[in-house]
Amino acid sequence: MLRTKSMRWAATSAFVFGLAFSLSAFGSSTCQRCWDSCQTRYDRCIASGENQSTCGYNYRQCAIGCRCQIP
Repeated sequence: MLRTKSMRWAATSAFVFGLAFSLSAFGSSTCQRCWDSCQTRYDRCIASGENQSTCGYNYRQCAIGCRCQIP
């Protein structure tokens, strides 16, 4: 019986780890798309001749909106 419990625990742990790993991979691609969007907005802002501090502020606000870990 002890072996069955330990096997069940190991299987459950492996499943949870795999699930967390796959969700983190999905999350990072979503974050990357968000960061890329912020960078594109920043580049367009600079190219339009806007003040760098304004573009930087808008970039930070966009990045905060991504709700992702800062790269």
